[in-house]
Amino acid sequence: MKTLSLLRIITSLCIMAGPLILFSSCKKEALSSTIKTEKTPPVEISPGLYLIDFDGVRADGGFCYKIGYDLDGGDSNAEPTKSKMRIFENGIELFPPHSVHDDIRNYGGGRFSHWGSTLYFSTSDNTNPITNGKQYTCTLDGMAYPKTDTVVTHAVNPQPGKVDQ
Repeated sequence: MKTLSLLRIITSLCIMAGPLILFSSCKKEALSSTIKTEKTPPVEISPGLYLIDFDGVRADGGFCYKIGYDLDGGDSNAEPTKSKMRIFENGIELFPPHSVHDDIRNYGGGRFSHWGSTLYFSTSDNTNPITNGKQYTCTLDGMAYPKTDTVVTHAVNPQPGKVDQ
């Protein structure tokens, strides 16, 4: 009796809502093969200065982007200000570190958090870091942007498909 009533309800909903489409299988393996899942450390471009590579970056809602790195020393519930990471956008420091992830998503403005082994961050002007053409670097030991004569000659192209001139 209950099965018949449920069948009538479903039939009525289908008539009111239109055709119902069901999918019998999903090709998750095709999608997962295009997403970078391994965690790699950032590339050191001069002593103490690391290039933030956007290969594998994901939008995390609002103004927040997240990258999984294989880095120790991130913040945690037990030590919410443990990380010594400092991030720089074209050599200018982003601020504040240790930000609440919802604040990064909602307000952006350069807020960031090195939580566990994941970097959550926003750009200073809330633009997409993959397409804004800016270079993002970091130090991991709490040091300021190193004074160096080193020029980065190979950086990640922020706009795939376009050749740097």
